[in-house]
Amino acid sequence: MSNIHVFIISWRDQHNRAAQIANNLSGRLNKIAIVYSGPDAEILDGLDCQLIRRDDHLFWADKFRACLDHCDPQDIMLVIHADCTCDDWGQLIDKCRQAHARIEDLAVWSPKLRGTPWRLERTRMRRIEGSECTIVAQTDGLVFALSPAIAERMRSADYSENFYGLGIDWLFVCAAYARHQLAVVDESILVHHALSRGYSSKEARAQKHVFLKTQLTPDEHAAYVWLKRQMAPRKHYGKLLYRLECLKGWWTHLTTSRTTRSDGLC
Repeated sequence: MSNIHVFIISWRDQHNRAAQIANNLSGRLNKIAIVYSGPDAEILDGLDCQLIRRDDHLFWADKFRACLDHCDPQDIMLVIHADCTCDDWGQLIDKCRQAHARIEDLAVWSPKLRGTPWRLERTRMRRIEGSECTIVAQTDGLVFALSPAIAERMRSADYSENFYGLGIDWLFVCAAYARHQLAVVDESILVHHALSRGYSSKEARAQKHVFLKTQLTPDEHAAYVWLKRQMAPRKHYGKLLYRLECLKGWWTHLTTSRTTRSDGLC
């Protein structure tokens, strides 16, 4: 089986988290890189991993392209965004490795995610018998692993007009199904994503539309239409769950902030 090459995505105010993830994975595998931008990155110096610095004015698409450029063609490329948390990152690596060893035609792997609109309640298609993995119509681009073949497909895409990188996840999932391969979520390992976004959603969605229109092959576009159709009956329910999760996160943040201010006045 291919080696796993981990790429941790870090940016302004996320370098502490990236360093913690890298330290947690140290000793578990010998290919770890942090793709980062922004100031105050001194904490990354001295880590036992490769550091790949990118322009602070660029966003996810540029960092994803850097991952593709630095990943060996024969390796599984596992991407972790630094604003995600997991109780055991080492176990996540093990689960990813096991899935690629056991599931034939596995192209895209992801843990179970919270803090994403692509919840399992919306994306689930069917459970793999005798496995903790579920075949899904989408995974999101937060924590995911690409097989060497899918990573190679992604290298041929043009990201120059997709500054924010929205839609990259759709491209690799559609590429998988267009090749009669699978995208799966491992329900036994949970990752939480911080509910925030540091850019214009409207502009990002507009770029996503152009990106998918120009970069999907005919077979991948057919897969895109089919996958969206699979999720259509659960679209509104999935969005409702995500909005409730956002509301809960906002309320928790608000009450925590009030408590902190009150403690400061004592």
